[in-house]
Amino acid sequence: MAENNLRTLIFTTNAYQIQARPASTVVVNITLNIITFNSLDVRNQALTTTGYFSLTWSDARLDWSINPTYNSDIHAIYSDEDTIWRPPIILENSVSDISVMSDDSIPIRVINDGTLSWTPSGIYVTLCETDVTFYPFDTQECDISVSTWGYTASEITLALDSSPLDFTYFKENGEWAYKSYTTSTTDRGRGGNSFSSVTFHLNLKRRPMYHVLNTLTPTILLAFLSCMAFKLPAESGERIGYSLTVLLSYAVYLTLVADNIPTTSVNTSLLSVYLVFILALGMISVLLTILVLECHHSDPDTAVPKWLLKTVSVLMMLTLQKRKEHSRCWCCSCVRNRNNIGSMDMSKEVSENTMKESKTMDTDLETKNTCDVADYTWLEVGRLLDKSFLRIFLFIVLIVTFTFMMALGIGYAIY
Repeated sequence: MAENNLRTLIFTTNAYQIQARPASTVVVNITLNIITFNSLDVRNQALTTTGYFSLTWSDARLDWSINPTYNSDIHAIYSDEDTIWRPPIILENSVSDISVMSDDSIPIRVINDGTLSWTPSGIYVTLCETDVTFYPFDTQECDISVSTWGYTASEITLALDSSPLDFTYFKENGEWAYKSYTTSTTDRGRGGNSFSSVTFHLNLKRRPMYHVLNTLTPTILLAFLSCMAFKLPAESGERIGYSLTVLLSYAVYLTLVADNIPTTSVNTSLLSVYLVFILALGMISVLLTILVLECHHSDPDTAVPKWLLKTVSVLMMLTLQKRKEHSRCWCCSCVRNRNNIGSMDMSKEVSENTMKESKTMDTDLETKNTCDVADYTWLEVGRLLDKSFLRIFLFIVLIVTFTFMMALGIGYAIY
């Protein structure tokens, strides 16, 4: 009965007007209570959060503490948003719904000194501009922004409570770990007017173990498998099939990574760059495998081109392989020429055969550069190319993989 009389006094006798603000400038204190982070969709750049806002403000028209009739009997009453004025608040960076917060099922608590508190709850889907440079060792900063709607900053001012973020009932997410938060207040301009706004900046760090086991580790292992194509015997007939299989496996993993990364060019994932680079190495290994097989199946009676011999010599130098000594035929020719030169100095009369040999001396000297290129058969050229390509590819993959892992580790430690 006492509460009925109090409601009659407030809403009928005193003619409470729901459309009128409690004061010329209403200060609304706001707190965000987070229950859990449901998901962070990196591809669609959307954070889904379950929680509720705690809004408190004062309305002097609802103060009955000075009334002796109700001072000790009734400490608080409850009402709904249809009978009591409440501040219109919107979730400013929502990607699902940008309407004014409203929940008829949650009552507004009115204390006898005119202080009101309201806790609208919901599942909020907000925009989160993600940076996937260090994916899957990335840290994201997501914002939840609330602002007044209709009333300008001079009419309603949003203020942060002493504890603006509450994690009393927080439950951890399996993929994202909460790290820290910051807050900021500002006035945003819309339509020539400024509106009060509050932003919660949330730092979330990805739990990388799932992606390390299912994406990163297979990717690195496949990178080394692509080098092993040069270790297979050419007689096996499986080298081209092996190289193409590894190449296609990389294409599949590149597709899987692309499905989890937003389609934006603002920042590029280091993992995508690594996959593309190894994919290019796989394509080059297929071409080089074809070259080696061509050498292996060439006619043994056909001479090996000088350019190919020089290429093999350079590759052996780069890969620190022991070079083959010069052919016996050339060494004998050099010795024979030296003997012929000595015989010409010692004797003035030479036979017809000796004269012919002295005439060919200049030709032998012109071809002296071939002493720097060992005389190899087609099979030996193929084997040397295999050894050289194997060492070069292993070195490149090791350096690139080490650099990639160091970059991810530094990014994970810093951010």
